[in-house]
Amino acid sequence: MAKLNRVVLAGIGIAGVSFLSSKNNREKARVMLNNVKTKADSWMKKKKHNKSPMTKIGHSDPHDIADNKMVSEGAMYSVDYYNMVEQEE
Repeated sequence: MAKLNRVVLAGIGIAGVSFLSSKNNREKARVMLNNVKTKADSWMKKKKHNKSPMTKIGHSDPHDIADNKMVSEGAMYSVDYYNMVEQEE
């Protein structure tokens, strides 16, 4: 197993060196790494920021189950009301 890991790592190293041997590919890799770094920094800053309830309004988090349930129940109220009005007519 250890020998297989060494072979795989050697193959990755050789592929990396052959890819980065071209100046054009080095420039692409540098730009990609800078983009990844910028996105990671932005994500870390976003995670550190504590959201107040006022910033949450209108921007529901898909992983906030309680908020999503409240929104879906609110949507059902308007649909039920519309159906009740239609049935009265």
